[in-house]
Amino acid sequence: MVFRRRPEKLPLLSFQRILVPLAGNEADDAALRLAALLLTGTMGEASLLQVIEVPFDRQLDAEDPTAVAFADEVLGRAETFLESKEVKVRTAVVQARAAGAAIVDEAVEWAADLIILGLRYKKRFGGAWDAGRTVPYVMRNSTAPVWCLRVETEDLARTP
Repeated sequence: MVFRRRPEKLPLLSFQRILVPLAGNEADDAALRLAALLLTGTMGEASLLQVIEVPFDRQLDAEDPTAVAFADEVLGRAETFLESKEVKVRTAVVQARAAGAAIVDEAVEWAADLIILGLRYKKRFGGAWDAGRTVPYVMRNSTAPVWCLRVETEDLARTP
């Protein structure tokens, strides 16, 4: 009789390279808390990404000091939070025409095994909920799993 050793199963939620794109709003907090929860106590790393969307009427490499300062502030706060949870962090700022494509490209380049996106609750004209352009693009085009967290809202609780 021959006994074979069972291959070790990885934990269900085992991620080592998590990409967290940041928008600089309240949706970032939930994404960062989840990344910290998944990476604390592991050898994993979080990659924080801030995308500066450049309109088509400007050169793609044109500098916008206000946008760069905002990106630095957002990334600095997020990095401080994750480091306080003892999570290894890297940061990047990218200029692109569309945030969704930049996020997918960064995930491929960095070999991310999870993307965590925070999503604000917003309504478009007419009152219907709107996920925007970026989240659906990333969900459709990413090769890595995508975890979306919509920010808590009281608007729905008041709907009859």
